[in-house]
Parts: sequence; C-alpha cells; structure tokens
Amino acid sequence: MKRAIVAIMLIAALCLTLMACGGKESELSFTNKLSTVAHSVYISHESEGEWGEPINSAKINSGSTIRFDFEKLGTYGPGVYDVAVVDENNMNYDVYEVTLAIGDSITFSANGDTAVVTVTSASGSSTTYEGISYAGE
Repeated sequence: MKRAIVAIMLIAALCLTLMACGGKESELSFTNKLSTVAHSVYISHESEGEWGEPINSAKINSGSTIRFDFEKLGTYGPGVYDVAVVDENNMNYDVYEVTLAIGDSITFSANGDTAVVTVTSASGSSTTYEGISYAGE
C-alpha cells in the first residue's frame, strides 16, 4: 500500500512538472511599444496570402504584454512570418519576413512612417525588422 501511494505521488509530481514546462515552451510574447492602444495584432506565415484572424481578443495598452501559444499561428511552427498591428487611430503597421520561434519575445514599435519589430530569442539574442505604417481606410 505504501508503495502505491509513493508511486501515485511521484506520477502526480511528474505530471505537474511536465504541465508547467510545457506552457512556457510553446509561448510567444508580444509587447506593444507603440504610443497608442493596439486593437488588432496579426501574425501570418509568409506563405499565406492574407492576414487571417488577430491573435488578440482584447486591446493591448501601450507598454503592455500579452502571451499566446505558438500553435495559435497555425500548423507551420517556427519560421518566417509577417506581423501587423492596427491601432486605436486605425493606423496600420506592417512588418514582413520576421523569423519567429517558440519562446521568442516580440516588441512592436514605430518610428515615424517605419514600423519596427524586435524579436528577442529565448537565448537573449535580438533581431530588428523594419516595415511600413500607413493610415487605414
């Protein structure tokens, strides 16, 4: 009986450990560094011809971060993606050919007419990508 209890406790501890590790391993984070509220964030694989659905269901205030499961981007996995934001003023910010992998942190900002995405990998290295910003319809 004592062995069965110990075995059950070990299995439960292992399951909890695996669940805790699994969530972080498949996450991406997105930080809004625009001076405005982000209403929609789109991340689409470069092979797709359209943006699809936004990854966020709520507004993202300036300086705020959301986390989401990499699987939300589709079945492509790590690779090259296009990233876009539409803000509260209906400004569009598009950055193309951004390399993303599980565990990355995406920071989105703008400098005048230039949209800027900085991707920081889980290892700490950073890559910056530039795109365009324009008024929406």
